[in-house]
Parts: sequence; structure tokens; C-alpha cells
Amino acid sequence: MEEGSVILGISLAILASLNLNVGKGIQKWKVKILGKGRAMFSSEHRADFVVWIIGVALTASCTVIYSLALKFTDKASLVSSFNGVGMIGLVIFAWLVIKERIGWQEIGGAALVLVGTTVMGYFDKPLAGGQHFDLRPFVFCLLGILVVFGPLAAYSLKTDKMFGFTFGAIPGILIGTGMILGDMALVESGNDFAGQLKNPYPYLALLAGLGALSITQLAFWRSKAMVVVPTINSFVILAPVVIEYFTFGTVLETAQYAGIAAIIAGVVMLTATEKQDRLEQGS
Repeated sequence: MEEGSVILGISLAILASLNLNVGKGIQKWKVKILGKGRAMFSSEHRADFVVWIIGVALTASCTVIYSLALKFTDKASLVSSFNGVGMIGLVIFAWLVIKERIGWQEIGGAALVLVGTTVMGYFDKPLAGGQHFDLRPFVFCLLGILVVFGPLAAYSLKTDKMFGFTFGAIPGILIGTGMILGDMALVESGNDFAGQLKNPYPYLALLAGLGALSITQLAFWRSKAMVVVPTINSFVILAPVVIEYFTFGTVLETAQYAGIAAIIAGVVMLTATEKQDRLEQGS
């Protein structure tokens, strides 16, 4: 993997992260419009509905951009780690749109994200012998996730306890799994961007993305954004690292694991605040 290709892949990963996170921010800002039923198409509510659609479109666009990012890198975990940069974009969006102040917590979180992503990029080394995956451990990973989160989801739906964490973690895992599937699609096609459409993996990645989008709306509807947002983004970063280890046998440099920890800590600092709930309320 040439250095120029990796830099392009990282740039695309950052762009996809910005679209994903700002798109989610717009969605949760206007998600209550869905409760208006057919009235959301009326002149009174149409503008809010259009803004929500823009948020959905931004989020949807990241699917193609992430796929391109995966083409120019050799690790889904490297691509997913840059999701933290999008959280900085979301904080700036909140500052510009709803005039939220940026305090020391946001500055500290952004600094941790930037340090962590710099470490991820600086210590990245091309995989010797290229990428190869084994489908069986991938399936076992998914079954393990189902065993843990299936009962937890049922419990949360019934009791409303741990709802934000559970239904934040599930879309995060689905997005992370979608990245792994996107990487599998490219490996299966010999890194042929158009040729990947001949195997099932990109379509499974699309289904994972659509599932994440739907469950995210439910999470925003019934739980606080200050719980949902950091949970989603933490699992978007963590899921590919874990699944990639078993599916591709990819082991990162020790410094990169420290970088991931810094990114997740930064994401929590950026998002686990009451400001996330004010963004959802649009006030």
C-alpha cells in the first residue's frame, strides 16, 4: 500500500466521518418532526422535514465514501478510528447552528481525538502479504454479538433501562460491521471498486447501514443524546478493531491501541454533555 494511497484513504475516512456525524446531528436535531405524521409535509413543518432529509442524505453518502476509504487503506480499524474527527465537526455544527459555546471539555476532547488519530496514522504499517479474511470467525463474532445484545435489547425495550446504551451500541456495531463487510467486498474483488458489486458483501454492508439508521432514530426518540451519541461513536471505533482481529487476523501496533483509547476518551468528552440534548431539542 503506497503512502499516497493511505493519505488519500485517511482523507476520505475523515470526510465520511464528518458526513456521518454532522448528518446524525441534523437528524437528531429534527427527529421530532417524524412524530407529526402526515403533517410533516405541510407548509408549517416542511422546512424541518427537508432539514431532516438533508441529515439522512449526509449520513447515507458516507457509505460510498467509506468504501473508497477502505479501497485506499488496508485496515477497516484505521478507517473507523477517524470517526472521532467527525465529532469535532458535530461540535462546530452545534456552535454555528444553535450557538452552543465551546468550553474546555470540548477543547480537551478535540485534542484527545486529534492526538489519537495522529498516532493511528503515524504508526500505521502496511500489512505484510496483503489482506485475507476467514468467514467463519466473522460469523462467530456476529453470533456472539447477537447472544449479548439480543437479550439486552429485549430487556431494554421492556423496562426502558439501559435503553440509550443498548440502542446506541447496536447501530455503532452495525456501522462498524458494515465497514468490515465493505473491506471484505474489496478483498473478494481484488480491490476492484466496481467489481465488488458482484459479491454479496457490499449489499450486506448497505443493509447494516440501513439498520443502523433505523435503530438510531429509535434511540434518539426514546433516550438522551448525551448517552446515545458517545455510545454509537465508541462502538463504531471499537467494533471493527475486534471483528477485524478475528476475521482478518489484523494486529495493530501497541501505540495504535493507545491512540484508539485516546480517541474514545475524546469522543466521550465531546458528546457526553447536556449540550447533546439541547442539540436534539434544537434550543
